[in-house]
Amino acid sequence: MNNSIYTVSSTSRISTAVVNKTLRNTYALLGMLFVFAAGVAFVAQTLHVRIGFWPFLIGIFALSFAITKTRNSAWGLVWAFAFAGLLGVVTGSNVDAMLYQYSNGGALVVTSFGLTAGIFFALSAYAMNTKRDFSAWFAFLAVGTIAVIGAFILNWFLQIPALALALSTMIILIACGWIIWQTQQIVRNGETNYIMAATNLLADVFILFNNLMALLGFGFGDD
Repeated sequence: MNNSIYTVSSTSRISTAVVNKTLRNTYALLGMLFVFAAGVAFVAQTLHVRIGFWPFLIGIFALSFAITKTRNSAWGLVWAFAFAGLLGVVTGSNVDAMLYQYSNGGALVVTSFGLTAGIFFALSAYAMNTKRDFSAWFAFLAVGTIAVIGAFILNWFLQIPALALALSTMIILIACGWIIWQTQQIVRNGETNYIMAATNLLADVFILFNNLMALLGFGFGDD
């Protein structure tokens, strides 16, 4: 994962054609997964669908494992859309809660979406064009992700609002880091599996959106 395409050696250089093809396939699939997840979120919000914390957590890990194991087959696409659907259900539930809890919930949702889109495209453009290598971030991001998941599980029992707010802030920062790292994996370090790339980026986008909603609701929500 850590061989840069900018190295001089021809054996480690990744052709521009391969990178461009992977980027096209990744963003094409990402777009389809996003539309599907958004549609599921709309249905979930309209029908007031709820999903528990533990079913969601188990489902995310199970589908991530399935995608990894089948990433080189058509089943990888099937599990990728299932993964997107699960993200959509959770997001629809959160949007529904935002609209119910705050009188300006609609504005908060739209603002969260705009911020998410702006952050994603800005970070993607930066990762594609910067000369800085972020390969070394993997260990830090991985440890941070595991720590935050553990803290979220702990707070599920404790139910401390201040801790939940702090965790949302940390998750946003970690998600931003993953967007940069994962994008560079495509343009520099040899990630050619567009199913893995697209589902990872989709998860980052939905994590950003949901946690931005939580922060905006806390800071600017009108009861």
